[in-house]
Parts: sequence; C-alpha cells; structure tokens
Amino acid sequence: MILSGILHFSLGGFTVIRGVAPLGELARISEYGDYQRNLIDTHRAEIERFLADRQYLFFPEVILSASLKFDFNAYKGKQTINPVADIFSGKGFTSNINSISVKVVKTKAPAQAIGGSEGAEIAYIELPEEQLTKGLKLFRIDGNHRLSAAHDAKPGDGNYNLPTPFCIVLHDDPSLAQRFERVVFHNINAKQIPLTSEENLRLILEDGEDRLFEDKVLLESQSFGPPYYLARKILADLDERYLTGIVKLLENRRTLALALSQFLAARDEAIGQAKDAVTLDAQVSRLRQAFQAVNAIYEKRLKLAESGCHGVLVAFLYFALHNDGKQLAAFERWAVSNRIDHLAPATMTQGLGYHYHLGRTQAVDAASLVSVFESILKARHREIFVSMAFRPETVETYKTIQKTVRQINDKHKLDIDLREIRIDNFNKGHSYTIDDEILKVIEGSGLLIADLTFGNRNVYHEIGYLMGLNRGKTLEQDNFILIADKKTRGEELESDIGFNLKSWQQLRFESTRVLEEGLTESLEIYYKLKGD
Repeated sequence: MILSGILHFSLGGFTVIRGVAPLGELARISEYGDYQRNLIDTHRAEIERFLADRQYLFFPEVILSASLKFDFNAYKGKQTINPVADIFSGKGFTSNINSISVKVVKTKAPAQAIGGSEGAEIAYIELPEEQLTKGLKLFRIDGNHRLSAAHDAKPGDGNYNLPTPFCIVLHDDPSLAQRFERVVFHNINAKQIPLTSEENLRLILEDGEDRLFEDKVLLESQSFGPPYYLARKILADLDERYLTGIVKLLENRRTLALALSQFLAARDEAIGQAKDAVTLDAQVSRLRQAFQAVNAIYEKRLKLAESGCHGVLVAFLYFALHNDGKQLAAFERWAVSNRIDHLAPATMTQGLGYHYHLGRTQAVDAASLVSVFESILKARHREIFVSMAFRPETVETYKTIQKTVRQINDKHKLDIDLREIRIDNFNKGHSYTIDDEILKVIEGSGLLIADLTFGNRNVYHEIGYLMGLNRGKTLEQDNFILIADKKTRGEELESDIGFNLKSWQQLRFESTRVLEEGLTESLEIYYKLKGD
C-alpha cells in the first residue's frame, strides 16, 4: 500500500505528509489507540448515512501517526541514519524492522502555499502488504469515527473509494510518537469548544424564507430523513407562552424536537411507519396534545420543571402518546417516587451550559426510562393478589394456589414469575395503614384471585374496588378470578354469595385437584400461555 502527498513542516515543527486517499484504504491501514473510544452503533449509523449522502459530503482531514522505527544495533552500514532528516534531504528512509519506506520526489510546482519557495516535495510512504497482514498499522489521532464507519467496506463499495484528505505525522522516536498521539488527541477533543446540537440544528431546522433546506430535502435526504422533517413541524408548537411548565427545556427546543421525533420514530408505530409529508403532518396534532398533557404535569411538579432534562421529558411525552395516555399518570407517580424528577441534563460543556449532541444522548436516557418503567409494569402485571379469609379451612386452598403458580412458572420458564401476594405476608419495613396498602397492591397487581367461600366482607370490598378501578380506566372486567369451595360450605355457599356476584362465572371446586386444574387453565388463558 503506497500513499502519496506533499511533504512539509506543520505548526509546531512536525514533519507531515498531506494527501488524499480512499477512505477504505485509510481505514484498512490504521487503528485506534487504547485512549480512544470505539465507534458506538448509533454514531456508526449516523456517519454511514452521512457518507451515503454525496450532496453535502465534506469533512476535514484524517490525522494519522507513523513511527519510523529503526534497529540501530542491527545496522551494518556506514552512513548515519536519521529517518526524518534523511527524508527531507532526499535520501529517503526504509525501516529495517517493519519495512515502512518513504521516498521523496521534488517537483517544479510552486510551493508557497505550504511554506516552500523552490517547489513542492512529494513523499511516497509505502506500507508493505505482508507487514500489514502481520499487524503493521498507522495510529489514528483524529478521524477514528469516520474511518471506523468504513472499516467493513470492501473495494468497490461506495464508502470504500471516497477520496479522503489525510495528514500523516512522521516520527523517528517511538516514545515521542506515543506522547504526541495522546497529547494531540487530547487537545483536539478537549480544548476545542464544539458547537452544541442546538446551534447546528438552528441551521438545519430553521423554517421560513431564510431556511437552507426545504421540507422535501429534510424528508428524503439520507443525511436527515423523516425525524428531521417532523422535528421542524413540532417546533411551530413549542411556544413558552403556552407551555409554561417546560420553559427551561425549551431553551434547547430544536434539540428537544429532534430527540423526540427520533425516539418516536423507533418506538411509536404510527410515526415510525410514516414516510411521507401528509402522514407525518397528521401526527402533529397528537404531539400537540401530548405536550399540553405533559406541560400540565410539569406545572405542578416544580422539580421536573427545574431539572431541564430532555430525556425525562421525552419519556413523559412517549407515555402521553402511548396507549392513549393511559399509563401517563402511573409513569408520573413512578418518576416522582423514584426521584427521576431530580435528573439533570446529560453533560456540561466548558462551563458554558448544557451540551446536547443531536438529541442522541437524551433520547437514550428516554429509552432507558421507558424500558425500566415498562419492565415494572410487566412485572406488576405478573403479580397475583390473593383475596381470601385466612383461616384454618382455607389453608389448603391457598397452598393449592401457590402450587399452581409455581408449576406454571416451571412449565413455561417465565422470565418474570407470577407471584401471589397475601397482605398479611406483605412487609414494607415500616408501619403503614393496612387498608390503604391493600388498595395500592390491588391497583398495581395484574390479577386478583378472590375466594368467596366464607362471604368475607373484606374480599367483597377488594373485588368492588378493582371493579371500580376498571370502570374508571374504561377497562374490561377481566382481571379477576372468583373461586369458591363447595365441599367446605355445602348448600350454605349459594346463599352466602352476594347477589351482585351470582351472575359472574366462578370456579367452584370440591377438591384441591379440581381447583388446581381449573386454576391452571384460567391462568394460562389469562397470561396467554396456551398454544393456539
């Protein structure tokens, strides 16, 4: 592999070769150091889309480091070897360790632009293929993400052949090379003040007469796509005069709009499948209502309003949209009780304020919150609350329920167990009002098994409470199983069961075997564990 470029001194007195080469070749002959981050998948996808969009494709040069190693103890020649000096004198250099070689050809082209006066010097640096297969690599100082995105590209692929500007810094002292690589990497990444995504997005999403990109470009360009189009449409509704609860978060409204639209493109079916302007425009009213609903929560939750965290807000907006907003109130209670309202924005930049990188970090935070909460909802849905009179006559009934649940877990290898809860076995670690706690547990559980055998008043109260919850949430009355022990009560059972429950289907049993069989069938149907 041979690279060619102009040889000259750079700022700081370093010897460099500057040229242009295929992106895939530069990726093939280089590697990143242990002081750098490898490319994360989300960033890889962004860069691959950027590379695929040829219309605005431009980036500064990739910076690589080449160590001109030489074993002076093994050298038998008479001439003094000074790798960098020999290159500038026109002698060239060849390593007796890894066979890297540099040859220089003087041209007649003027070189004033690079600090010369008598003509440019073209350097050819060769990395032998047999050494590349043995692990010979140049080190990446800057441009690792661009190069990593082309790592798997093959000759002939579009990204592989992209002409890419490069700068190779030459060193004849390996220890100096290592120090240089780390210091320059630090200076490039730590001492510059990058544009925040809000500043970048101002140029991309700005609407009106002065906008740089038409709606069609945002919608169809591989560099942007539907989330960018939707973000522009969302911005028209983000007015602090009407969204007083989220004023602080609107300071970076463009970043918020893109973070939300990117997240919803991945999680919301209606938005994720929308690819045309008409369909996306139809979603704007949904989003407007979601912002209004969440703003009302933020107005009364001052910690949320003060936190300024886009990730939390995006999660709230998701639950305002998801399942017709039925989980929004539950998510609010969970977020506040777990101090999610205390989360701050992801990162700070140079003491100048909060830095958001194209909404990606904040969207990841939202994804984590949504995933955790949905897992909690799933776990609660798998909880079974057992409502019964706990007395000697019901011991076998309760043991049969326990046995049935355990057998279903073992049979279906569930990742989240079905759990039966008895309030008399429920320990919070502190004193509490049992009645209130019972109602909270019933509300959080996914299923109620109620034993009508002894006509216990508390059992009727708990069934009624659950029915009331279902009606208030416009849910079906399908999350409870009524059981009754005919053998224990005999003829008295019929007269004991209240009038309002007589018409509801009940699992009546005369033996624990019948209870076990009937309960197994009911639970497998309810949790959709039976095959078609």
